[in-house]
Amino acid sequence: MDEEGLKIEWQQIEYFIAVAKLQHMTKAAQQLSLSQPALSRSIAGLEKELGVALFERSGRNLVLNRFGRLFLERAEHAFREIEQAKQEIANQINPEAGVISLSFLHTLGAQLIPSLLGSFRERYTDIRFELHESSNQQLLTLISNHECDFGLSTPELLDDKFNWHLLGMPELFLALPQQHRWSSKSKISLEELQDEPFVGLKTTCGLNFTINQLFEKKQIRPNTVFEADELDTVAGLVSAGFGVALLPKTIGVQNHHLHWVKVDDPECKLPIGVVWKKDRPLTPVSETFLDFIREKYPLISHRDGASFHFGDAAAD
Repeated sequence: MDEEGLKIEWQQIEYFIAVAKLQHMTKAAQQLSLSQPALSRSIAGLEKELGVALFERSGRNLVLNRFGRLFLERAEHAFREIEQAKQEIANQINPEAGVISLSFLHTLGAQLIPSLLGSFRERYTDIRFELHESSNQQLLTLISNHECDFGLSTPELLDDKFNWHLLGMPELFLALPQQHRWSSKSKISLEELQDEPFVGLKTTCGLNFTINQLFEKKQIRPNTVFEADELDTVAGLVSAGFGVALLPKTIGVQNHHLHWVKVDDPECKLPIGVVWKKDRPLTPVSETFLDFIREKYPLISHRDGASFHFGDAAAD
């Protein structure tokens, strides 16, 4: 082997695997639609490049020696990887087949994701999804690093590196423990929450930003007694009587048997949308998904925002 390193062609590896499997030069040449002398020259060139013989004669057959067995193991692995890559590329350039990687907030996993992907796959049965459940910040990091094609999130942490398309705005309700003094109310104003013990979310959650904006517009300083990472934890604390919270009516949250009161404020909603990287060229299959999103959820403003509901829209 010279100083420039190995000069092995991919075709030589393919020919070597065929001879190794059939243990016969003539049979391998026939399978490859190649003349026997041409195949022999290819194998000889490979052995010269490697600096070792790969086969030994056993009667009329060619069998691998220890170098040949070692090379076959690596060659088959490389061959499988290349074939897989070729298939993945073929899928990516087919707008109706392939894989889309999608990250989403924990909040959306139980209802919006199955509904959205179910309706999409009714139309595009050969497109698969790789799903990543994460926080808002983790989601944006995955998209920034090109580890995910799209995300479903709130818009608060976005900057000019991202595109975002609004899907809808599920309503936020006031969640109460079952025996709370406000449980007889049909509606409540945000101002009434001024001194009430409040269970909030940490800053990594998009809903935290939405709630803070609502309070700031009303010049309300909530009496926050707990902050949690997950809606489920917030719901559990409310159910145990530690305070009240503003929450969307997701399946997981509703499992805590809370009492729900409608908030008398038209802006008490949580914007949810699809986010993707601006400077990343979209594959045909990603374009297909985005076209579907734009068709199913026509662009609207936050203020006009179409509402969709995680559960029953009416308060209990």
